[in-house]
Amino acid sequence: MSNVATTATSAGASSNASVFAQLAQIQSQLAAQNDAIAAQGSAQTSNAIGTPQDFTKSVSKSQYNTVASATDIGTVIKGQTRVNAFGSLAAGDQADYLSFKLSRKGAINLGQLNLDQTRVQVMTKTGVVMADSDSKSGKAYDAYNAMVNGQQSLDSGTYVLKISRATGVKLTEKVNYGVQVAAGDYSKDYTTTIKAASSTAAISSSAAAISGALSDQITTMKNWTIGQTGTQKLMGSMMDLFA
Repeated sequence: MSNVATTATSAGASSNASVFAQLAQIQSQLAAQNDAIAAQGSAQTSNAIGTPQDFTKSVSKSQYNTVASATDIGTVIKGQTRVNAFGSLAAGDQADYLSFKLSRKGAINLGQLNLDQTRVQVMTKTGVVMADSDSKSGKAYDAYNAMVNGQQSLDSGTYVLKISRATGVKLTEKVNYGVQVAAGDYSKDYTTTIKAASSTAAISSSAAAISGALSDQITTMKNWTIGQTGTQKLMGSMMDLFA
């Protein structure tokens, strides 16, 4: 009995240590990115206004996981909101698709975590690639850096983020990811934790897209949790990923 308890305690401590290590890595990457943006005088920086309101929700990705059925992570409003998403690609998963709305034309601030493990592509809602974190993607890579630095303007509308593995990362490896999009400073912070697809009965892809859109609207209204600090929010997201 004592050995079992000791083993369980050790496993729990190891899991917590892993979560804290991941959280520290995220905070370090975000700090470095913000410093880089602030160093560019012509760039649009993204900083919290006072103490932002924090909202969180947890959703399951579509079993079809395509551009048409991308998971909605919120609306980016200049000077008001920032949207964040945390999830993982399980072994064998090719990619995750997330969508966000930009309320009006303007520069965005794009953030990406685990740069050496993940690849982020910004696409139109029809799947046309506009920006790519892969350094070998040419002009798309230039556009990606411009978005990171707050120097790339986008028209208002819906955009899709395709999250996949970076070159050299095996398909058999589980990869955690985190992305965020803002348009300058923000006073409200919305975070979505992306979970594995539900094992519900299969329906047509078009019906899935419609159902997903309705579900996202309902979830947005009902499931936002108010009042968490940024650290609590990140910790909760990472705990879900490592559960």
